[in-house]
Amino acid sequence: MEYALKTYFKEIRTFPLLTSKDEVELNKKIRKGDEKARKRMIQSNLRLVINIAKRYIHFGIPLLDLIEEGNLGLMKAVDKFDHKRGFRFSTYAAWWIKQGITRSISDQGKLIRMPVYMNELVSKWKKTKEMMAQKLKHIPSDEDIAKKLKVSKSQMEQVNFWLTSQTSSLEAPIGEDDDSQVADLVQDETSASPDIVIKHLLDKEKVDNLLELMTEREREVLDMRFGLADGKTHTLAEVAKKLGVSRERIRQIEEEALKKLRKFVEQQEKELYR
Repeated sequence: MEYALKTYFKEIRTFPLLTSKDEVELNKKIRKGDEKARKRMIQSNLRLVINIAKRYIHFGIPLLDLIEEGNLGLMKAVDKFDHKRGFRFSTYAAWWIKQGITRSISDQGKLIRMPVYMNELVSKWKKTKEMMAQKLKHIPSDEDIAKKLKVSKSQMEQVNFWLTSQTSSLEAPIGEDDDSQVADLVQDETSASPDIVIKHLLDKEKVDNLLELMTEREREVLDMRFGLADGKTHTLAEVAKKLGVSRERIRQIEEEALKKLRKFVEQQEKELYR
C-alpha cells in the first residue's frame, strides 16, 4: 500500500498546475467534447484531491480509497465546471471532491452518529469562530481557531469533517423548483446579479456564518436578493419597496455585503492547496 501511494504521488507530480488562463481554455474545449482537454484538467488537479483526502484519514478508510472517491468527485467537477461564472476551478472542484469522500465514509458505516464529545467540540468550534470573526472583522482560519481552543490538528480535521457532513451538498435543491441547485446559481435579468462571489458560497453553513458578520440590514437585503433563507430571489425594486428605501440604497447595501463575502472567497482559495 505504501509503495502504491509513493508511486502514485511521484506520478502526479509530473502533471503541471494550471493557470487561470489555462483553465478557461481547457474548459472551452471540454464543453465542446475534447477528451484530451478533459484528461489534462483532471491530471493537473489530482494533487488537490490528495490534499483534501488527507484531512479524512482519521475515519478508518485507507488513503488510496479516499483518493479514489475524491477523484470521482473531481471528474464530476470537470464535467460541470463553467469558467463563465468567473471563479477558479479549484474553488468549485473542492466541494465535489469533499462530497465524494464524505459520502464514501458514510456509505461504509463510519459515519453513524456524532460522538457526544465531538458534538461538544463542534459546538464550541462554531461559537469560537463566530466570536473571533466579530472581533477580527474577518473569517479566522481553521488553524487560528484550533490554536484558540488548544486542539490538535487531528481534532481540527475531524471537526471539519462533521461540519462538512452536516451541510448541504452542491446538488441540494434551492427554492420550490427542484431543478434549481445551489451550484447552478447564475446571473440573469430578473433576479439578483450577484457578482461571482455568491456562486462561491456552496456551503450553506458558511453562508450562515458569514451573515452573522453583517449588519441586520445587510443580512435582510442578501436574504431577499439571493433567496438565502427560503430560496426565493427578489429584484432591487422589490427589495426597495419592501424596506421603504430607494433602489440605489439597496444596491449600495448589497455591494458592501458582497465585499465581505469576497474576502471569504479569497481566503478559501488560498487554503485549498495548503
